[in-house]
Amino acid sequence: MIAILLFAGAFLFTGSMIFMVAGTKKTVWVTIGFILTVGSVLLMILNYNQYLGMKEVSVSHEYPLTSSLKGQKRVLLYRHLGTKDERVYFYKNNPLESKLARTDPEKGSVKLTQNASHNRLIVTKTYRVYRNEELRLLFSVGVKNHDYVKTNWHFNLKPGWRVIAMPAK
Repeated sequence: MIAILLFAGAFLFTGSMIFMVAGTKKTVWVTIGFILTVGSVLLMILNYNQYLGMKEVSVSHEYPLTSSLKGQKRVLLYRHLGTKDERVYFYKNNPLESKLARTDPEKGSVKLTQNASHNRLIVTKTYRVYRNEELRLLFSVGVKNHDYVKTNWHFNLKPGWRVIAMPAK
């Protein structure tokens, strides 16, 4: 919709500039076309940076947590990433699976709670959605609805669980 307003403002601005006779009427139409064009461009730029008309919605899923190592019980593995305190955690939420899932520090954050009452993993994904249909129609030029923002992993571990570094290959 902003793109349509942009083209309408540009058409109104240039059309009145070229085809209308000088006078108050021409000045008013040129001013309206200019304001419409500049306003549409500013709204498009702000929409790319500020996500106008959108809100963030989080969806959480809870999974049971099983040991990362097959032969040992109650182990959660991690690997250091670079020189910072960033870690990639390797986990299983199904004991029948052989492949480990992992966290991604580029996509979100990890929280670890020791001595919890249950072993579980809570994965919270955050998306941007439009507040209503009118705002979606107005601002949907470059930002899609249900746009992914981040993922947060929250590990709750019972007493006795160990968090150990994964051996180097």
